[in-house]
Amino acid sequence: MSAPSGSNDRDRVLDATDIVALVSEQVRLDPKGDEFVGLCPFHEDSKPSMYVVPRKGFYHCFACGAHGNAIDFLVNLHRMEFLEALETLANRAGIELTRRGGEDRGAANRRTGLLRANALAARFYRRLIVEDGPSADVGRDLLERRGISNEIAERFGIGIAPDAWSELADRVERFLREEVPVDGDAVPELSIFEAAGLVRNSRRGTLIDTFRNRLIFPIRDELGRPVAFGARKIDPEDEPKYLNSPESDVFHKGSTLYGLDLAAKAIAKRRTAIICEGYTDVIALHAAGFENAVATLGTALTRHHADRLGRFCDTVILLFDGDLAGQRAADRAVEVFFASTVDVKLCTLPDGADPDEVLGREDGHEIFTRALDGAVDATVALLSDFRRSLDEAGGVSGRQRIVDEAIARLDGLGLDGVAGVRRNFILDQIASILGVTTSMLEQGGRRRAPRLAEEAAPPTELEPTVMVRAAGGRRRAEECVLRLALADTSLLTRRFTEPEPPGTVLERFDHGRFDDPPCRATWRLIESKAEGGTIPDGPDLIAAIEDEGTGRIVSALFVEGLRELSTPEVDAEALLRQAVEDLEVAIRRDENLADRADLASRRVDSADDAVAAINKLRAAGSDPAAIGRRRSGRVGGTTTFEGFPEEPPFSTSIDVDSCE
Repeated sequence: MSAPSGSNDRDRVLDATDIVALVSEQVRLDPKGDEFVGLCPFHEDSKPSMYVVPRKGFYHCFACGAHGNAIDFLVNLHRMEFLEALETLANRAGIELTRRGGEDRGAANRRTGLLRANALAARFYRRLIVEDGPSADVGRDLLERRGISNEIAERFGIGIAPDAWSELADRVERFLREEVPVDGDAVPELSIFEAAGLVRNSRRGTLIDTFRNRLIFPIRDELGRPVAFGARKIDPEDEPKYLNSPESDVFHKGSTLYGLDLAAKAIAKRRTAIICEGYTDVIALHAAGFENAVATLGTALTRHHADRLGRFCDTVILLFDGDLAGQRAADRAVEVFFASTVDVKLCTLPDGADPDEVLGREDGHEIFTRALDGAVDATVALLSDFRRSLDEAGGVSGRQRIVDEAIARLDGLGLDGVAGVRRNFILDQIASILGVTTSMLEQGGRRRAPRLAEEAAPPTELEPTVMVRAAGGRRRAEECVLRLALADTSLLTRRFTEPEPPGTVLERFDHGRFDDPPCRATWRLIESKAEGGTIPDGPDLIAAIEDEGTGRIVSALFVEGLRELSTPEVDAEALLRQAVEDLEVAIRRDENLADRADLASRRVDSADDAVAAINKLRAAGSDPAAIGRRRSGRVGGTTTFEGFPEEPPFSTSIDVDSCE
């Protein structure tokens, strides 16, 4: 990703950002030497393939090629704009960015405006429950009755919306009219607050607050930024019980989990996530020490939820409180299980109680822990009825019919979309649950194959672009020089006396001498930067590469180079000298082979010319692979060359051994 203007701000922010701390808020990282490894959040990763290099502020996935610095990580993971990511990291580091002309509230992008509006509203609601006043008295009394302490309320940012028509809207209007900044930022226009669902038009055409006389639960993203709000009624006469923000550019219910910003570390540590039904359940669990709890926002567990949690854990436990709810949860959980890499379990609480009711008992913590330990695999729960039917079935035909019904049910939940090894593992698990053989399941699947084939999506007509790379030996030599140069760009300008002639690596190699396209393009980029007087570090060079495929390849080379130079006793200059020598040998070899191939295929018109050509071939070296156009092999000490004319003036064969 190329950085826009304002690179001084960018450099200051990147220097102040701990990329390991940033990434570990989204992915569990484990140390590995001087680096950290974890599951890549940019693809379905089943084993740690993403490396984070703290000393260079860089990450790279060796499976999908995702790479970059801390700003790139936020841009690619959270779909942020560059300036939004820059501001987010600046706020984390306590850095004030340079404000340039034109960077007023009108130039701020829509996402940034929505986030600012939500942040301002969150502070507004929170202050009303902290400061003295009638709203604060009502809010604190309500929290106390629900057993929510001040410390927990502060952690979750719980606030209150006043019992007034337009207090928030009026305050925003005043800030805009008086051009009052909030925390150094310009206040977004009222239209942005309207898009965020914080204010709305009344029947009289005036703007009024959306949330009035309600307890406010900020819904935050993984970075802890308010993106929406849940509002619970205070007056029993008000309806509905809960009001929620509408979806927006920064808020999507199907992929957002309440409390994930606070739960991520505990989820990664325990490798398990607990999913509740609502805000107060999550708050009660955190207060009781179960800090790996989150909640979906009025939706069932989705693939997006599972993929997000899969970056932190292996197992998800769904809490539900009734038979019908449990069946629906099982259906959805199995579908998610098929499509993702997490194991999903279902937990039933005693007597259908809510989590806060169980935890409020004297031995509630122990009861709740036992319930979690007894959570049932979602597939087991779904197939329990089929298992009972199988146990009661009399003959083989009846058992096969029940198996077919079970497979049909599972196909409807996504089993028919699973392929390869994962499907085999799932079928083995299902066979174990049902107490049948895998072959019985496969028979049922084969009977439905025509239907599945008809419903299969047609293949795409677009063919992937293929990068034609250099031959292995030459490419490896070029990559060796490049990865060392990227890992320590100061090596590029050091003068070497060996191998001859003396000079810097940049003086020794022009980009035209690189045969591999990614290596050649990167060396050309290095040359252009050197002409400007300064060669940036590897991450900045990679950021300037526009071609995505080249960027992935070069990023991997950079990380490999860092590994190669990470040992203290490694002599970087000696490694580079050897790499330079190996590359020059590879270049000479290829040039030699090209010359020999040209000689071997050149037309000769006389015996003298033929002898001269053979002598040149001998002088060029002994690799028989260079003689690429022999008509026949060597037979009885004689080689016949295609270059000789077969028709008059003459045709001959030359005894190679006699040409001394």
